[in-house]
Amino acid sequence: MAIVAGGGADPGAVDPVEPTLGPRELGAAGLARLRGGLRALSDFDPHEWRILAPLMFVGFFEVYDLTVLTIGAPHIADGLGVSIGVFGVGVAVIRLAALGSVPILRAADRIGRRTMLLVSIAAFTAATGLTALASGLAAFVAIQIVARAFLATESSLGAVVISEEVRKERRGAALSLVGVISFLGPGLTALAILAVPLTPLDWRIFYVIALPPLFVIAYLRRNLGETTAFAVAETEDRLQQRLIPRVPEPYASRLRRIATVFGVAGAIQTAAFFYSSALAQDEYGWNALYTATILTAGPFALAGFLLGGPGSDRIGRRPVLATALVLGVISNLMIFSEVRPLFVPGFWVAASANAAVLAVGYAYLSELFPTELRATLTSVVVAAQIAGGSIGLLVVAALAGAVDTSLQLVVGGLLAAPVILLLRGLPETRGADVTLAHPATADMGASPPRPPTGGLPRRSTSRE
Repeated sequence: MAIVAGGGADPGAVDPVEPTLGPRELGAAGLARLRGGLRALSDFDPHEWRILAPLMFVGFFEVYDLTVLTIGAPHIADGLGVSIGVFGVGVAVIRLAALGSVPILRAADRIGRRTMLLVSIAAFTAATGLTALASGLAAFVAIQIVARAFLATESSLGAVVISEEVRKERRGAALSLVGVISFLGPGLTALAILAVPLTPLDWRIFYVIALPPLFVIAYLRRNLGETTAFAVAETEDRLQQRLIPRVPEPYASRLRRIATVFGVAGAIQTAAFFYSSALAQDEYGWNALYTATILTAGPFALAGFLLGGPGSDRIGRRPVLATALVLGVISNLMIFSEVRPLFVPGFWVAASANAAVLAVGYAYLSELFPTELRATLTSVVVAAQIAGGSIGLLVVAALAGAVDTSLQLVVGGLLAAPVILLLRGLPETRGADVTLAHPATADMGASPPRPPTGGLPRRSTSRE
């Protein structure tokens, strides 16, 4: 309302109308937000870069290893003299070997992060080199079982260390950077595939080419110190030396809830990714279009990493994780409704949702549990996700003869959706101090565990 000279409001005047934003203005605003999100992936201080430099490629090697076993499978199977079907059985066994990371990560809560980071990179590098020397399928699978167990250790422990050492307001962004770099893995696989017919190494080039960067990373890790959070827990005499630790409340209930959420999500996501490929290529005959769909999903995955990382640093872990899981359900419905125009956008939504879950998941897990249990319980949740994925594939395959696969995945996704409500019983942890004995305590009104008696006073952990 306009103001007249006497200072009052002019009753006959009309308020000016705010101009609406046109497509150009909306585009500029969206681009500004994207630039802000990308800046968030590099806004770290020198101490944080010293932590990130030897750890930010853990996701890269995990994705590279998985794509070698899938995209490179025909070359490896041919070189080992077995059919692609027999090789697929071996790959299934190798994937389950990630469960072997649980006892290794337990050691990280007992003897320290730095020691196990050095052990895991040394073991994975050695196993990678030995894989190139495998003479048959049995040797290949046996060596890769060891490699996979330590590679899974690398991913989870790297995320724990980053969460413990990066500023709490930058924690999600740091883990998103790891996720973004992991997208370079398929690119290296594609280059290696081009090199296969050009070298006498044949399929072994997949593993030889990975050795130089692994040596560099192992060298950089020599300069890593123990994390502040672990040092504080050790000083306060909170470490548990038992092989199977005691998990008090509220952490036991948190573990049950979050492991159920990730286990069910793993069952649906793994089956959906596997059968979406079959639906596009076998049912629709979209070989070229499916490849284009995968390539064009990159920007949507980047958006997911920005949501799960910098987004959860600002909005909160729990709402972002819930949103990403809901998007996963929606993408499942779009892809397997068998309405062809919905497949491609559904795949893009799935790429965004999966990236967001990956980025926010490790940050949330690190903040849910105390230092003396953090690596162990994180590994249990990841194991639940892996086991869920295997169970999902087995169930869909077992029912395939009686129930249409797409129908199974649509109904399964809808039935699994209520599991997301379990997040309501978990606390919001954004900004939690992970050096404390109980970093987040708002768990359905539960009281935090009593601090240990007789321990030394906690030292200051602030950095100048």
